Amino acid sequence: MKRWQLTLAVLLWLLSTTARGDVMLLVHGYLANVATWQQSGVVPVLQQFGWRPAAVLLGAPQGLIPVPLTGAEAEDKLVFLQLDTRAPLIAQSNVVIAALRWIQDRYPDEDIILVGHSLGGVVARLALVRGGAHRVWALVTIASPHLGTGLAYEGLEATDDPWFLRMIKEFFKGKEYRVVRQSRWMLRDILPPVPGRLLYWLNTRRHPDIAYYSVVRTAPNGILGDPVVPGFSQDMANVPAIGERSKRVVQGFTHFLNLLDGYALVNIVDELRKRPKAPEE
Repeated sequence: MKRWQLTLAVLLWLLSTTARGDVMLLVHGYLANVATWQQSGVVPVLQQFGWRPAAVLLGAPQGLIPVPLTGAEAEDKLVFLQLDTRAPLIAQSNVVIAALRWIQDRYPDEDIILVGHSLGGVVARLALVRGGAHRVWALVTIASPHLGTGLAYEGLEATDDPWFLRMIKEFFKGKEYRVVRQSRWMLRDILPPVPGRLLYWLNTRRHPDIAYYSVVRTAPNGILGDPVVPGFSQDMANVPAIGERSKRVVQGFTHFLNLLDGYALVNIVDELRKRPKAPEE
C-alpha cells in the first residue's frame, strides 16, 4: 500500500473511532424562560468547553415547535426547552417527553444529559419515570424541590379566596396575584410528599437506571438549602426510589442559576465520560 493510502486509511479510522457528541437538554424553573441559562452565565461557561446551542423547543398547545440554531451540527449540543411552568406537573412532563423524543429522532446516535433547574428538575424526573429514559445518560437537577417546599402551602393559602375577595386582590396586586392563582395546580403538585400527592407517587415509582446528580445549594453558614427549597429536598439521595444512586454536588448560595452551575455541569460531564454510556431502554 502506498504511503498516502496508508495515511488516508489511518485518518479515516481515527475519524470513525472518535467519540460522538452528546446533547444536553436544559429545562428552566418556575416563571423563568430559555434565556435564563444564557443570562445566568451557564451557557457562556459551557461554550468555553465546546458546547454549542443547537435548538430551542417551544412547548405550545399545538405541540412542540422547534427553532433550530446555528450550532445544530456541533459535536456537543445544547437544546433549550420552554415550558409553561404554571401548568400541572403532568402536563409539563408531557412536553419534556416530547422534547426527548424530538432529540432522539433528530440525533439518533447521541446520548442525552437532562438538566433541570428548580421546578424543572422535578418535571424532568417525572418525564423520565412516565416516558422512559431511552438514550438518556444522566439527570442533573439544580436546587429542585424533590421533596416539596413549604412555599407551596403559602402560595395556596394566599390565593384561596372567595370570588369577591379575589377581585379585590387582583385589582390591588395585579399580575403577581393572577400568576400565583394560575399556578395553583402546580403548587398542589409540589406539596411535601404524603400518600395521595403527586410527589409521593413519583418518589416511590421505579426510576430509570441512569446517573443522578443533585446540585444542592448551601448558606454561608454551611447549612444546606436556600430560602426557596430546603437542602434535604434538593438532594435526590433522599428520594426513596433513587437513594444512593444520586451523587450530591454542593454549589452556590442562592436559589437562582449562576455561572458556577456551568462549571458544575462541565465537571459532571467529565465524570460521566469516564463511565459507560447510557443503557438502552
